[in-house]
Amino acid sequence: MKRTTLTTVIILLLSSITFGQKKQDLNVDIMLRGKLYAKSSIIDSTALGGFGGSKNLPKKINDSLAITHSGLLLKIDTTQTTTINDKYNGFKLYIANKTDTIVQLEASDSRLSVIAEVFYKGEWKPIEYLPSSWCGNSYHIVYLKQNEYWEFDIPKFTGKIKTKLRYKLILSKGTYLYSNEIFTNFNKGQLKNIEGHKPNGIMDPYND
Repeated sequence: MKRTTLTTVIILLLSSITFGQKKQDLNVDIMLRGKLYAKSSIIDSTALGGFGGSKNLPKKINDSLAITHSGLLLKIDTTQTTTINDKYNGFKLYIANKTDTIVQLEASDSRLSVIAEVFYKGEWKPIEYLPSSWCGNSYHIVYLKQNEYWEFDIPKFTGKIKTKLRYKLILSKGTYLYSNEIFTNFNKGQLKNIEGHKPNGIMDPYND
């Protein structure tokens, strides 16, 4: 067999393997760290600076987003499916500003204060947590202008327990914004076994 022909066959085989990989729902037994990051179109002039950034800039709200309600919205869109890390099934989550003012949200190295919760034994319980930074430079404000939104990919969970899931955005101490609820499955370990984090050197401000 000629070299060019052999190379072509190998490429076709590798392509068939890659495209043949089946995407799966996320089945874990740990409480994941919150992983929703956003970039502000307005600079926080009061922040100390040096915080971790994000490339997730806000977008302008248009008719295709199908947001009809006014106010600050947190919406899970199960009609918009996505793939996370080329392996896991996911949905889209939006934070949209349909108010007449600029919205300010707290962030830690561009991580928003948003976690997933499940309804279990008569109450809502977190299956995600927000790691804390010991470095003051990590904390800053992100801004969302009127008629703008952020878009995120969130995992489609699976597990042994069938229930409902929602996302919670912490606006301030004791004040929250909740998303719509969707059906999901999860595992008990997601309520208590935190994902954890191994610091990447002495400059890493996160220990959990």
